[in-house]
Amino acid sequence: RQGAALPLFSAQAPDKISGLFHAGTILARLLEKGRVLDTQLLRTAMEEALGASDAEGAWVWKDAYEAVEVAQVLFLQKFGPAMAAQAAASADLLAMLGRLAARVPSQTRRSEESQHLQQFSTPLTLGAVAARAAGIGTGDLVLEPSAGTGLLAVFAQIAGAALARNETAETRAGLLARLYREAPVTRHNAEQIHDHLPVELRPTVVLMNPPFSASPAVAGRYRAAT
Repeated sequence: RQGAALPLFSAQAPDKISGLFHAGTILARLLEKGRVLDTQLLRTAMEEALGASDAEGAWVWKDAYEAVEVAQVLFLQKFGPAMAAQAAASADLLAMLGRLAARVPSQTRRSEESQHLQQFSTPLTLGAVAARAAGIGTGDLVLEPSAGTGLLAVFAQIAGAALARNETAETRAGLLARLYREAPVTRHNAEQIHDHLPVELRPTVVLMNPPFSASPAVAGRYRAAT
């Protein structure tokens, strides 16, 4: 299973994906210490990882939110199995996740890409409920057709399932590849994913956060996407 320890990276990030992942590891360490990720801590982590400020054009706040999501996934990959084992009931796990979620900032600033691709990530508690409702276990292969940064997939991973992840956005797909290294990340339009995945890939569970009212290939709202 992934995530016995958080990876270490050098201060110089060679590209955006590496920089955001580096920022995520910094923020994950702060979560380990019980810190609340306020705006100042988030800005400091981003500047350290990317070598410049948002005012200098090195990053936008949507990038910072991606780093926060990376931090949450890293934290759960490291501590999630123990949290699940410690919880006497599902409500206990939800309470732990609620306390973790309360220490990360709300995503109040949207980018043009996040609006167009409807990148509205699943809250931790809802992700846990979805995985629980699906009854995911060690024998499952869980497909997430629009995986984002893996905030749903991490609960399938904690349950011991194998993962198949698909994400069309370049940055998010790159972060997924860093977070879940056991299988490649496909980058198909999830509307036609059944036509593109290998025939031998037969998921037992499909886990996603619908509905969508937009398509990557179509401007504006697109009812057929739902």
